[in-house]
Parts: sequence; C-alpha cells; structure tokens
Amino acid sequence: MTEPLLEMANLSVESTAGRVPIICDLSLRVERGEILALIGESGSGKTTACLAALGHVRPGLRITAGQVCLDNVDLLSLPPNTLRDLRGHRIAYVAQSAAESFNPAHRLIDQYAEVPLQHGVMNREAAKAKAVDLYRRLHLPDAERIGLRYPHQVSGGQLQRAMTAMAMSCGPDLIVFDEPTTALDVTTQIEVLAAIKDVVRQFDMAAIYISHDLAVVAQMADRVMVLRYGEVVEEKPTAEMLARPEQPYTKSLWAVRSLRKAEQPSEDVLLRVRGVDAGYGGVIKVLDQISIDVPRGRTVAIVGESGSGKSTLARVIPGLLPPMRGEVVFDGKPLPPALKDRTTDMLRRLQMIYQMPDTALNPRRRVGDILGRPLQRHFGLDGAARRRRIAELLEMIELDERFLGRFPGELSGGQKQRVCIARAFVSRGGHGASAQILRKAFSRLRTVWGFQ
Repeated sequence: MTEPLLEMANLSVESTAGRVPIICDLSLRVERGEILALIGESGSGKTTACLAALGHVRPGLRITAGQVCLDNVDLLSLPPNTLRDLRGHRIAYVAQSAAESFNPAHRLIDQYAEVPLQHGVMNREAAKAKAVDLYRRLHLPDAERIGLRYPHQVSGGQLQRAMTAMAMSCGPDLIVFDEPTTALDVTTQIEVLAAIKDVVRQFDMAAIYISHDLAVVAQMADRVMVLRYGEVVEEKPTAEMLARPEQPYTKSLWAVRSLRKAEQPSEDVLLRVRGVDAGYGGVIKVLDQISIDVPRGRTVAIVGESGSGKSTLARVIPGLLPPMRGEVVFDGKPLPPALKDRTTDMLRRLQMIYQMPDTALNPRRRVGDILGRPLQRHFGLDGAARRRRIAELLEMIELDERFLGRFPGELSGGQKQRVCIARAFVSRGGHGASAQILRKAFSRLRTVWGFQ
C-alpha cells in the first residue's frame, strides 16, 4: 500500500459545552489522485471531519484525541504560523455557502489573487491569467470579465464555481469540497464535477468530497465513507458501495423512494405573475416578459441554468426586488411591487425559503429568537406559550430543545436549512393542520428530494 497524502488516525472531537461527542475515533486515508466521498445525514460530523483535515475545528469544539497527518506531518502538532502557511497553499477548502465566504466589498478577481499573492506563489498578473483559465475550465460565463464583478452581481451557482477556482489557485495537494455543487443546475453540475475530477487527476491532488447526493458520489468518488453520529458506518470503493451496501443505515440512504400520486389540484389560481421585467441597477435586464400561474394545491418548478433568472424571479414575487414592469397578483389582489409597501398580513402569507441558509439567518440571533420573532409579530405569542410553540416546531424538523440557545454558526448546513423551513411555515401559526403541513413538507424534502 502506498503512503497516503492525508491520514487521520483515531480522531475524536467534542463540544466544549457539555462534552458532547461530535467525532468518535475516526480514521481515514486519502492518496494522491484519489477522491474520497463522505456522506451522511445532517449533523453526522462530515464537515467537522473535513475541517479537521485542515487542522481546524469550529469555535465551541475541540480535538480530544488522534492525529491528522499530511505527508507524515501531524498538523495538530504544528505551531499556528506554520499551519496558517499550509492552508490555502497545500490544503484548500471549498465551503458549502459561497455567499458567506466572499467579501462583498471586493471584486471576485481580487479575492482570487489574494491567496497566491499572500503565499508568494505568483504575481498579480499571473494570478489573474490563471483565474481566467480556471473560470473557463469551470464553465463560468464571460471568463475574461466575470472576475470584475462583485459577489452580489453573480448567481449562487456562479459564485460557488468562483470559490472553487479560488481554492485551486495555488495548486494545493489536498482540497476539501463541502457540497460545492449544491447551488448548480443539473447541466452545469455535471460539467463542473467533470472539471473538478480532471483537475484532481491532472495535478495529482487528493480530494475529500462531502455530499448527500448519490448521483454526485457516483460521478466523483473513488471511495465512499458513510458517517452517522460521528462514527464510520461503512466504507467501500464507490462501485461496490453503490451495488452492495451492507449496513442497514447505508441501505436506507440508497433506498429508492417514489412520489405518491399528487392529489388533483384546485383550478383556483393563488399566485399569478404577469408580464414581469426585472433586473438590477435599472440597466441590466434579467427577466423579460415572464408570466406564470400557480394554482392552489400545486407546486410549479422554475428550472434553468445558473444565471438564467430563477432567483431573480423568486425575489420579485415577495417584493424583495420590485419589477421594472408587470404585476404580481396573490389570492386575487395585486401586490405592491416593493416589500416596504406591503401589509403585515401580505408579508405573513407569502414566505420565502432561501437558497443559502448562511445568509438568510442572522448570525447574532439564537435559534429560539429566530423562530420566536414571527410568532410574536404575527400571533402575539409570548413567554411560555411562545417557548412551547418553538419546542414543537423544533420537534417537527427533527431537532430538540438543545438547539434553542444555539447560534446559526453552531449548526450544520442541513440544520440551518431546517430552521429556515420552520421559520417560513411558522407564519401559518404552527397549530393543527399547519403543524401537519410542516411535518409533511419536511418529510418530503428529507426522504424524496435528498434533503438532509
């Protein structure tokens, strides 16, 4: 057996509050040219394990045992300055949320160039030339000029690819990918996955890839490791794991789930969008004469490539982006174009679940406050009654009361998205039929759509 590029041996991580175990005696190996996939449900320890590959744990956690060796050097024994020099240069990380990772005040190309400049790998001109090459490889549009844009001027999928390019800027030995294609449309996802795989092979890198998407795992990984509650459940080469999983938990992840036949929807149109033009800065038009009808009881899917205007339309409907032309009609009544002109009842009845929960949740508010505020604002619930409703909401999304006092930064990506879903549904009141709707919605997201 060849020497691995990365080897974790008997790694254990726990929370500093309450000594709750997060990772338990984890061991793994990754060789050059190899991609290891880590899969498991939200809170299984995937991201914690991958951050440990950089010799890092999030605030509130600590490593209690084990080693993390890169080329036989234990990262956990290195002084902070030495470890800092390795990160971004020899080890890179592609986060799940690109929007949270970029500085909104700087252009993409400047943020890309900062890494190789800081590590002395190349000068600014060479860095910009390499950025254009990587933007092209990752199928970003207008590769020569997209780097001149600010993060808010590109789509979520484009921003995710720009971050992937930034991680590759110094030609690292190891890249950790934390679900980097979640924001991409299917067509672009296939192209980007192929590009990532080619780069890993071409430059003899190694990669750890976090995902809950089995289609991604099948395309990307050489080996698959399944985690649950911070422990390894099963590990095999990808083809063997897909064909012959052994453990019951792994089989449950692989199980094919079918949608029930939808009930016949009402012909009553709840939401109507008519002739909408929308864009940014009064100059750039993204939507041109868009019209859709959404009847009660029916889900309408908006699909298209990254940058096609899906999120722009989603912002127009709740009033976050007033249209240049056209109207939005909800329950038979035209809505004011701008959010500030809508009534409290309009705001309550039309909710949005955002693509990136990291930017949708206030990092300075605890989960209890995030879920409690709409209950107080719309229904006047306070004190013990509000706490009971919040506890019930957490139970519906398969979290418990321990999460009430946590900040968003202390949650996994999937847990944050669950909180966003609960916050959107809580405006219905959360009682009776509404509680059943939330349970059903979460169950469908989790078991059919692969939501974790």
